[in-house]
Formats: sequence, structure tokens, C-alpha cells
Amino acid sequence: MIKRFWVGGYSPDGGGTSQGIRTMGINNGVLTDLGLAHAADSPSWLTVHPTLPVLYAALEHRGEVAAYTIVGTDRLEPLGHPVPAGALVCHLALTGSHLIASCYGDGKILIYPLATDGSLGLPSLAPASRDPFAVPGHEGRASHSHQATVLRSGRIITTDLGHDSLRLWELHDGQLLLQQVIVLHKGDGPRHLVEHPSGFIYVATEHGAEVITLSPDASGEYREVARTGLGEEILPGEHFPAELSLDKYRDRLYVGVRGAQKVVVLGLKAGIPVLVGSSACEGEWPRHHLQVGDSMLVANQLSNTVEAFELDAGDGIPSVRLDSLVMESPTCITAQVAR
Repeated sequence: MIKRFWVGGYSPDGGGTSQGIRTMGINNGVLTDLGLAHAADSPSWLTVHPTLPVLYAALEHRGEVAAYTIVGTDRLEPLGHPVPAGALVCHLALTGSHLIASCYGDGKILIYPLATDGSLGLPSLAPASRDPFAVPGHEGRASHSHQATVLRSGRIITTDLGHDSLRLWELHDGQLLLQQVIVLHKGDGPRHLVEHPSGFIYVATEHGAEVITLSPDASGEYREVARTGLGEEILPGEHFPAELSLDKYRDRLYVGVRGAQKVVVLGLKAGIPVLVGSSACEGEWPRHHLQVGDSMLVANQLSNTVEAFELDAGDGIPSVRLDSLVMESPTCITAQVAR
């Protein structure tokens, strides 16, 4: 049976060649381009509503968020007009009743109420981040929000790549209420994170080229408990981790590393990541990846391909290439049905 996915990418306004949101299929390891679902300007991040036939797109370089009605299997129709966001909106997360947008360009975090049909209301704005390393009398560094994640507790955690910090929030009446600021090392650049069912949180650092492990204490606050490198060949400042994912068996992590053109595999021992190995992504700038059963799809942004790999049954390394599909400037792959 063919499995279908939406693929977002950078269009000319973002330095790419994508025409918008495309539909892609995979069947027995073979990838197929199923056509343009809807034209859009740099829909760099996509997310699907968990119960409604609605897809949301971050139109990064327009600074807008758009909602689309999913029609059939291969087509999208606009659901209202795009709604303003912040500069370089790069990530979207769903809470069920709200959509949260993270904006790299100006650090804004916006909370959009969702109508019963999934359409977007006007957003509220979370409090701005403050640089924890600011020096009195000197200008602070720019805030770069990059991801919001809804935790199993219902709380929300956000990353700020520019301020080397994470913030933990409660969502109440459409507003984010700050609970904790987690300060990492200066220069880490936290980008994306995942939560394990055990409660550990794993954070990929774009500038530090590590995975940081956080653990909650009895009060529910998070503390750093470990740092794991991605291999001797992965160098901070030269190689830049992007997407971080937890595999379906919950016993390993995958990290796409731009510049090194690799997918790194980390095992989990007592919750702490340990390096297993890595494999070439067969392209340039692996911006995003997605596990599909016992295979993995990798979006190689700068070489304009999506690659399909078989995951090794023993160590999980995506070393066997199944297929390659030309796809213009791909930046995000999401399943048509929310998982």
C-alpha cells in the first residue's frame, strides 16, 4: 500500500526552487512525486491537525502562517487567508486547541486559536526572551526561537537558539505563562528537541553539535544531566545538527547533521544517549528526516532530493539506500495523517 506525505520547501523568496507544497508517496521503498498540492511561498514547515483534514504551513519568508483544507489525497485548498506571524517563522506545533509558531528572525512565539473547522484566529504573543548571558551596558544577542513542543504533561517547551536557552510554559486561556528558564552553555544554539516517554528530554544543539539530556526533578523542573557528542568527525562550527527524532521503538535517537551530510544514530542506555554510528545521507544539507516503519526519509535541501533508506534491524543505522527522488529544495516531510 502506498503511503502519502506532504513535502514543504524553500521557494525563490527563500533562495530555493520549490513551487510550494507537494505530495509524495512511498511503496515498498520506491518514492513517487504525486504532484503539486498547492502553490505557496517557502512553506518550510508543515504540520497536520490530529483530527481534522487540515494542514498548516509556516510561510517562512513571508512571515505568515497558512491553513489548508486537505481535499482527497493529493490536493489542498486555502482555509481562510494566511495570518501574520513574526520574521522567518520556521516551526509550528499543535496543542489541539491552538497552533504555536516559532519565529527565527525576531524570536517571537505566537499562539493562534483554532476554530472548530481548524481555521486560524489572530494570535497572542508570548513574553520575549531575555539573553541570560547579557552584560550590563552591552547590547544583548538576538533571540532566535526555533521550536515549540507539547510535552506529555500538557506543558510546552520552546527553544531559543540565539539565547542558548529553553523555556517551559503553561498554556492558559490562549496565553503562555512562563514556568522555568533552562539556561544551557553560551554558544550551544539549541534547535530541536524530543521528549522520551520516561520523561527525559533530548536537545540537539546546532552550534555545539551535541545532544543534551534534560531530566525533570520532583517539582517538575528540568536539569541538564548529560551531553553526548555526535562523533569525532562532527565539528562545532563546521557541522550543524538539524532535525532530531526518537525512533518508534523509543530506544534510539536520529540526528541529521548538515555540512557533514550524515544521519547520526544514538542509542539510549538508562536514558542517556550513547553514540552508535552514522551513515551518509547521499545528498547535501539534510534539513529534515522522518521514520516510516523500518525505513527513513531524508530531505536533502541543497541537493534537491528526498532519499529513502532501510534501517538496519540491529543498530538502526540507515545504511541501505532504497530510492532517491528529485524534489526541489525540500525542508520538511510530514505524513498525510497525523500519527
